[in-house]
Parts: sequence; C-alpha cells; structure tokens
Amino acid sequence: MSRFGAIDLSAYPLPDILEVLTVETYLLRDKQLFTAAWDAIRGDRPPVDTLALEHEPIVAQLRVAAELERLLRGHVNDRTKQVTLAGARGAMLDHLAMTYFRGLTRRVITPASPGVSAVMEDDDTFRTRIALSPESWSTCGPEGAYLFWALSASGDVLDVAAYSEDEGVTLAPRIRVVVLPRPGMNQTLNNLLAAVLAQLSRRDLRPMGDLVVTEAAVELAFNVAIELKIRPGASAATLVAAAEARVRAYCEGRLRWIGDNLTGPVWLVGRRISRDTLAAAASGGDPNIVEVAVTSPASDVNAPAAGYNASALAGVGLDSFVPLAPELTVHLFRAPKLGTLTITHTLAVGGALG
Repeated sequence: MSRFGAIDLSAYPLPDILEVLTVETYLLRDKQLFTAAWDAIRGDRPPVDTLALEHEPIVAQLRVAAELERLLRGHVNDRTKQVTLAGARGAMLDHLAMTYFRGLTRRVITPASPGVSAVMEDDDTFRTRIALSPESWSTCGPEGAYLFWALSASGDVLDVAAYSEDEGVTLAPRIRVVVLPRPGMNQTLNNLLAAVLAQLSRRDLRPMGDLVVTEAAVELAFNVAIELKIRPGASAATLVAAAEARVRAYCEGRLRWIGDNLTGPVWLVGRRISRDTLAAAASGGDPNIVEVAVTSPASDVNAPAAGYNASALAGVGLDSFVPLAPELTVHLFRAPKLGTLTITHTLAVGGALG
C-alpha cells in the first residue's frame, strides 16, 4: 500500500567536520592569545590595553586573521561534503557514482544535435538514482530494483511505480509498472513504454517467475489557491514568493523526494496531495505568517477510496484472492499535476497579531 521507502537525502543533515563559529568569537580568542603571548615576553614594557579599540591596527590584523579562519573552516566543510552522496555536485557526483556505485552514469535527457550539446540528467535527479542503485544489485525482485531499472531505461521517464499483488491490483506473478513520461519527451509514449518493458525483461534482471507489463500513468490536474494572513510591516512580496516556492516544491515532488521542479524522478505516481501539507508548506514556520487558508483544492488530491484498506487486502497471497475493483485502486495509477497556483494575502489585525 506504499511506495518504495528510501532515505530522503534532501532532508539529510550534512555534517560539518570543523566547527564554524562567528568572526567575533575567533577575534576574542585571538585577542586573548595575543595578550597572553605579549605578557610572556614584554618584560618591563607596558601591557597591551588598546585591543578594545576597533581602530587599533593590531585589532584590524587580528580581525582579518579571524575572518580568514572562518572562511577556511567553511571551505574545508564544503569540500568534505562533496565526498558525500547528499552533498556532492557536478563532476564529484559523477566520480562517486562511477567509483562506488558500479560505474553508474547520468541519463541523457535530450540527445545532442548538430551544434548543440546533449542535456544530461541534473544533479538531484542523478542523486536519486544513485541512492536507489544498490537495489539494482539484486534482480528486479525488490521494488526498489524495479524502480531503478525502469528509471534508468530512458531519460524520458519522469517517475515510475511498480505494483504487485500486494497492492491488490493484479495476481502474482504479474508486475504492473506504471510510467509517468517527462514533459516534452523525445519519443512516443508507446515507444517509451516499450523501452521500459525491454529494460525490465532482460534475462539477467527479471526473476524467471515475474510477468511484467508497462502502462502509462494518468495525469490528474489540480489547482491550488491559498490565502495568507501576514503581520503588518512584513514584506508581503517576499512572504508570498517564499510560500509559493515551498508549495510548488511540495506539489512537484521536491519536498517528498529529490527533484527540481519538473525534472524528476519525484515520486508522483500514486501520490496524495494533502491539504494539511499544502497549508504547512505555505506557512513554512515563518512567524510573519499568522494564518493560512487553503481554498482550493476542496479536499485532498488523489486520496484513496474509502474501501482501499487493510481489510480489502487481507486476502493477498491466498488462492481465493482476486484483484480489487479498479475504482478502489485508481489512485495508484494517477499522477497529480499542479495547474495554477495562486497565493494571496491579507494583513492580520487585532488579536491575530499574538
């Protein structure tokens, strides 16, 4: 009843190897060190008593040293994060994939043409497949392996789902693979489905007992309208723009998995768009937003039917089990697609200020 559960690297806290403090903290420490060093050698000469003065030349020199230390520590941390899957970018991400993930390379999104270079898979999308790739070290038996190999079949695959008898949509050993194509794909839908099927039908990938079929996801368009109540004095334009970015990110997948706007994979097939999460994304925990009202959609988008529950799936695995009625499982094959996004605002007054 759920999609493949994997670590969400977009929410993974990247560690700092070196502690990075403020320049003032380093400066205070360096003043103390300088004073101690001077006291150790000054003999009968006067102590340092001007380090509290910003215009003192030695203070300026110590401040420069403190700023350089802060920058150096930050640089070391940034370079260290580049050797992690969650933090690597560009060529370093390619190196990690090639070195530690069995020679994995980026997909081609748009093939090269005369005078125009090919458009390759972006960092965040590639990172998703890298995170899935250990699943591919088995056959396509695990759900994650089906997802990895289907996503790797073509750069035109935006998202994919793999369902078995466990979801109540088929009888074992049949596997239904649902493909959401990338907007503006470079081939026909039938050719894309055939390419995914061919990838999943390789004798060295597919368990001998699995019967795989591919089908297209059904796009489910929805619009979002939200009204924010904001504190007087706050920048309405800034708050609205930030809320719009967060809501769009949630609707298009970035807050659920790794992706960037309409490039995927972003786990949209079978997804439920929650009104409560829309409100939470719009708020973002910003103290200048005191109230959020979601006026559209009127209910959760692509919510499962009331009858799709544990009781309906209780017979999975029994000889007597039959697939559930299509109207109970239709949500598994839909892919919510954001249409218009409208965010307006009013000013909070009176008791709403808190």
